[in-house]
Amino acid sequence: MQTVVGSALGKFRIIDLTMGIAGPYATKLFADYGSDVIKVEPPGSGDIARSIGPFHDDDPHPEKCLLFLCLNCNKRGVTLNLENLTGRRIIRELVKTADVLFESFSPGYLEELGLGYDELSSINPNLVMTSISPFGQTGPYRDYEGNDLIYQAAGGIMYTSGAYDREPLKHGHPQSLYFGGITAAYATSIALYGRSVIGHGQHLDFSLAESAAAHQYQPVIRYTFLGAIDRRAPKSDTDNLKSTGWQGIVPTKDGFVSPTLRPPRRALSGATAWKEYANIIGRPELGDALAEARTGKERDEILMPALREIGKFDYYHNIMSKEWLGGVVQTSEDLVSCPQLEERGFWAEVTHPIMGKVKLPGELFRMPESPWSMRYPAPLLGQHNSAVYKGELGYSDQDVVRLRQQRAI
Repeated sequence: MQTVVGSALGKFRIIDLTMGIAGPYATKLFADYGSDVIKVEPPGSGDIARSIGPFHDDDPHPEKCLLFLCLNCNKRGVTLNLENLTGRRIIRELVKTADVLFESFSPGYLEELGLGYDELSSINPNLVMTSISPFGQTGPYRDYEGNDLIYQAAGGIMYTSGAYDREPLKHGHPQSLYFGGITAAYATSIALYGRSVIGHGQHLDFSLAESAAAHQYQPVIRYTFLGAIDRRAPKSDTDNLKSTGWQGIVPTKDGFVSPTLRPPRRALSGATAWKEYANIIGRPELGDALAEARTGKERDEILMPALREIGKFDYYHNIMSKEWLGGVVQTSEDLVSCPQLEERGFWAEVTHPIMGKVKLPGELFRMPESPWSMRYPAPLLGQHNSAVYKGELGYSDQDVVRLRQQRAI
């Protein structure tokens, strides 16, 4: 077992049978803080994430998948065929020294192979097994498939997203999968701590749809106590302004900002607030007209042309430096060059044997006594077969050749 001295999670060994995004992201969080994570992939095809773009140099090669690289740094990688009798024997050997096994198969699949929690915990009573599935291991939906759109829809997120007179909207990118990965890692950490209390491991049943629904506190409370169903925001008398201040996103010269128009904590309201706002955006001549306007539509007609002449970051820094509240919509290009993220060391660089140097999101939080580290890139398919099967399980060179011939690895 590989250990990282001084790391927060360095004493744990994780067997990662998951594929896609949610599971690999959960195990990556363990790997980033020192756990020895062994990524187990089916021989030949590997993790399904290897087939999801974008690809380095736009070459759809399984070893050039940037998504797989992002989700699997700091892990060791082996191939193993669980539908092969010998492959199942090997996974049982790996489980003997594991603290956690993550899996994302359809409910019941591992039980059919004789690799369910009851069987594996009889080999290692301390094992924590985290099963990540669309709707959980039980219930009427347990056999339903899922994806990010389905989780956001079933979890209630979409019903309150978008315009009142339009269809519900999905949030961009597979956010429910990343949120689910973080939550699964958090839940598994609790189970590991709980092991020291109850004296043995346990089976963690994690539903991605429930993870999406878990933070719908306000809509559920309103329905439970008031009988009210939250809906998407109604249209006001204008697309951008309401009488209480700006709502949403508006265009600037080079992008978009969120000018909520909340004044600083010092007493400031009415005409005085609008005149100060006009000064902040560099258009003091608009102060009187803004103060005299009676509707959002009137202010919209005054401000929208002015904001289209201002750069988004000029607006953002001017507003925030004066203790007003405003936001800037950052593109991917903006994020990569963001001075706040750069100063805090958010970005990490890893050198991949095929793709070369790649810049990736790095440290999610700062823990100086047991810090995050980028130790090595995502593994090539089966890269650590020899190190694990020969070096740790004691197989000979001839054994490994025979395992390949049997299509076990």
